[in-house]
Amino acid sequence: IIAVSVVAYYYMTIPPERTIRIGLVASLTGAGSAEGTDMERAAMLAVEEINAAGGVYVSEYGKNLKISLIVRDDRTTPADGVTAVTELITLENIDVLVGGFSSGVTIASQVPAIENNVPFVITGASSSYVTRRTDKNTSYMFHYCTITDDYSETIVRFLNYTVRPTLIDEGLMDPGRNLRLAMLIRNDPYGQGCRQSTETFISDLGLPIDIVEVQTFEPADTTFVTQLSVIGAANPDAVYHAGFTMDTSTAIKQGLQLVDLKTIYIGVECCEQPQFYELLGSWGDHQILESKFGPQTPPYYEEVTNYNATYYERWTMIPGMMGADTYDAIYLVCEAIENAGTLDKAGIRDEIENIEMNQMLIMMKDGIISFDENHEIDPLCFIEQMIWNGTTSELTPYIVYPDSLKQRDFELPPDYENLYS
Repeated sequence: IIAVSVVAYYYMTIPPERTIRIGLVASLTGAGSAEGTDMERAAMLAVEEINAAGGVYVSEYGKNLKISLIVRDDRTTPADGVTAVTELITLENIDVLVGGFSSGVTIASQVPAIENNVPFVITGASSSYVTRRTDKNTSYMFHYCTITDDYSETIVRFLNYTVRPTLIDEGLMDPGRNLRLAMLIRNDPYGQGCRQSTETFISDLGLPIDIVEVQTFEPADTTFVTQLSVIGAANPDAVYHAGFTMDTSTAIKQGLQLVDLKTIYIGVECCEQPQFYELLGSWGDHQILESKFGPQTPPYYEEVTNYNATYYERWTMIPGMMGADTYDAIYLVCEAIENAGTLDKAGIRDEIENIEMNQMLIMMKDGIISFDENHEIDPLCFIEQMIWNGTTSELTPYIVYPDSLKQRDFELPPDYENLYS
């Protein structure tokens, strides 16, 4: 009896095996649920791969450690985001945090991480405020995501160097006038960031583009007819919609169906989800999406092709862009931990800050993942044009800009109308 009791006591007092505890905060419900679910699936896939390969060597422990992924839902609201991150830190004792989708939510949810000095690799919120804010110490915040500057610079360059010449060649624009751009933006830090970045790059680059109308909408809005009617009255050459998957697809369809605004609609990369193409259907024909990860384009990069196959095998669906950012970030923090040789949060932070590793799913302009003085990356963005195939009933994107990645030439929508030649 004594021997049994000693053995039982021994096993009861053995500390649990140490794992690397990575917290993921994502929008699994609410307006960002499509993107958040993709982030969770991609994170799970990366963790499964790393654990199957033996884990991460941490010299402080003298061995490889497996990863434990702990997930919390921010429900696409700032208050729930704060709760989610607080629980990950205080109840789950995470070593590092990854995720964050909506800028408005992440600006609130990052505060507990800031106050507790937890390294946070943000993979979704595109507002530069999350790493550049001055009211908080953001030294533990890192932005592995395209910011609104990246979106807008890519879009205005495409408009100037591809769309404008096409309109002139087609006789739909006088060569002496500026391109007329309208914007329909979310009334939140993300939308406002897109507007400010667009204005800045048009000015700084000296581009012949005029912003002729800006309309806003609330995140919960489902109808955009009023705003699109005002935009239509301004006779734009193109409309830049800064929104998410659901509102962007809805606005494009309402603009074409209900307002009869037959123009070029431009969405941004957070819409790079299978649902976006399904929601648009034939209404997406010849419309535009800025992106940096094209899982549905013809093959353009081997890493993406391989990831598509692995993701589909695991989840029986096509991946999205927000998950690609998150997948890369899991590998990035593991690389930083191995380099640090410790799970000390300050040590991990320092190694993330100094990371230099080969690009993964998200292509970088110089091929290397690294962070600048603002803790931001320098991704290579591109423009896709979606083409509807009536025979197969499929909407397929093709890269049309820049020339280094181009898969086909840009074409105006067949029913394009310009009332301000």
